Amino acid sequence: MSATKPSPGRLLRLTLQIYRNQASNTEDREKFAREYLAKVAALHAKNGIEMYQQVYTPVAYRTVLEEMNRRNNRGWTIDDHDMTVEFYFRTFAELNKVNSDPEFKALQASEGPYVNLVHAVATLGWVEKYVDAGKVVNIDGKSGKSTYPPWSELSDLSTAYSGTLAGGEASKGPAYSL
Repeated sequence: MSATKPSPGRLLRLTLQIYRNQASNTEDREKFAREYLAKVAALHAKNGIEMYQQVYTPVAYRTVLEEMNRRNNRGWTIDDHDMTVEFYFRTFAELNKVNSDPEFKALQASEGPYVNLVHAVATLGWVEKYVDAGKVVNIDGKSGKSTYPPWSELSDLSTAYSGTLAGGEASKGPAYSL
């Protein structure tokens, strides 16, 4: 177990589960994604996003998962989206900085031929990490309990509307855009 450490605080995660544009081919989508990600990663980091990643779920992977589901009688509903985009941040101010960045807006405008946002699914929640790089984290070494704040505190989004951005810039309050 980890040594006693202060609370890791709340890390928010916004996910967007999306479908590929059926009119595009795999090679073109891959080329677009690799070029897009190289540009958008720098923008997200510049604007205070703590982590950004994409999870690809092609049909072959979903088929394996469906078989695991059947074999183990899990009763899962297998999501059929082609990919999930994940944004990790502390306050909505970081997300707003990204959304208002002119370079990001221009990049988003280029997604159309490759991404189908119809029936996209979004989720917002907080992250509690307990294993990282094969080691137990965020567990008090003496008590054996989580070092995260209580759920009542983590559920209170009022603190996500204010605060200090990465780089020391003050957040401007409750306005946000997802």
